[in-house]
Amino acid sequence: MAFAVNMISQFMHSPGQEHFEVAYRTLRYLKGTPGKGRIKKFGHLQAEVYTDADCAGSTTDRRSTSKYCTYIGGNLVSWRSKKKSVVAHSSAEAEFRSLAHGICEAIWIKRLL
Repeated sequence: MAFAVNMISQFMHSPGQEHFEVAYRTLRYLKGTPGKGRIKKFGHLQAEVYTDADCAGSTTDRRSTSKYCTYIGGNLVSWRSKKKSVVAHSSAEAEFRSLAHGICEAIWIKRLL
């Protein structure tokens, strides 16, 4: 699964019809294999993004880690956890950076849909 998702995500900035077909095939596989993935069928395509950050969470260099996950119709479709390259001056700054990345992901998904 990780390989298939990696290959599909390489074309996320300019997806073609063949990329959507591969994505649909992957989703059909997950839906047909209980225990391998949980795909719920909802009548809406509402996107929800949850973000979090830990300010100075790394004990060696005091850098923050920002995280977000995106759900569409109640199904997890993307997530990210990344250690920041700069040191945040406050917990509010770390949270704001994480929120900004989550909003960028939500905008991209909105345009994709």
